[in-house]
Amino acid sequence: MHQHTRIFTILFCIAIIAYSHIGYSDEDVWAKLKRGGHVVLMRHVTTEVGDPVAFDVNDCSVQRNLSPFGREEAEIIGQAFRARSIPVAKVLSSHYCRCEETAELAFGRVTTWQPLDTLSAPGKDIRALTEVVAKRIGAYAGNGNLIMVTHRRNILWLTHETNEPGGFLVLKPDHKGGFDIVEYLIPDELETN
Repeated sequence: MHQHTRIFTILFCIAIIAYSHIGYSDEDVWAKLKRGGHVVLMRHVTTEVGDPVAFDVNDCSVQRNLSPFGREEAEIIGQAFRARSIPVAKVLSSHYCRCEETAELAFGRVTTWQPLDTLSAPGKDIRALTEVVAKRIGAYAGNGNLIMVTHRRNILWLTHETNEPGGFLVLKPDHKGGFDIVEYLIPDELETN
């Protein structure tokens, strides 16, 4: 039994290392984004630890907000997009302050969209909300790129992928309600010049 556990652990570690180094700052991906027509599904950047007990989605003073490091991450993301002249058609975000602030700092504008709110909240119909977002991604056909800033759990449900704070998946809509994952990028790997 120990032999199988060790082999599994070794294979798991190799898979994690391999996945974490697949083309993070691939200029081909940036070239695709420059042509537009993609959806960038982003997790909010680094936050303070834990939501306060008296949480209220309409009051930022009682939410887990961005840390100073997270604010820097958001600015780096925005700089990377601007340095490459990536066209951004629209920026949608969860109503949670950490997502709105991420979008505002990175892209200078934001429109909140309820289906991007965290799926961790009680009473959410996870499958229905995930389907609404997936259909919007799959139907996107704009000239620029659609940015969606949301939460880890939402991204996991949509793509079966997890990502770290500020990480984003570049998605290619199929215009039939589905999409393909083109790449995953993280703020630590972004070059801004």
